[in-house]
Amino acid sequence: MVSELDDELMHMDDLEREKDSALQEGVTINAPISDLELKPPVIVSKGIPLRKAIKRLQEKSVGCVLVEDENRLVGILTERDILMKIAGKGLNFDRVTVDEYMTPNPETLHMSDTVAYALNKMYVGGFRNVPIVDKDNRPVGLVSVGDIVAHIAEYFTNQVINLPSHPQRKGFSRPEGG
Repeated sequence: MVSELDDELMHMDDLEREKDSALQEGVTINAPISDLELKPPVIVSKGIPLRKAIKRLQEKSVGCVLVEDENRLVGILTERDILMKIAGKGLNFDRVTVDEYMTPNPETLHMSDTVAYALNKMYVGGFRNVPIVDKDNRPVGLVSVGDIVAHIAEYFTNQVINLPSHPQRKGFSRPEGG
């Protein structure tokens, strides 16, 4: 007869195997972007005043808005665009349109593209956000570096939670930049 302790240990072993299996299936660089839990993109129309676009950024607490014209993606306006192109120029945000400061025809992805492809596009292009479009170039999503990190961290919860607040790096023989 199996004791309660043996039964509990067998149950724990089963859970560990399930976790390992889920980890192997869940965290793969070749998974499609559709596997990520993405929030819907914030979309504004071409020609709206810059003030309204910035207000949408603030209201939704997002790093960018997608700009569309006739339901097609035509641009992206990011926090970086606002800081680098707009801040400190004394513009009248009610008269200037989003079109003048957005990045036109941004790089895009499709839901079927892999996480690896998304990361590569972000790294090579220096992007933090990449719009996701359908076959007709209609915006259907937005993937960010944070979305990918959150997805990966979900599978390594214990390792992430148990990191020291200031991890020690090993392997550097001299100070960085020195």
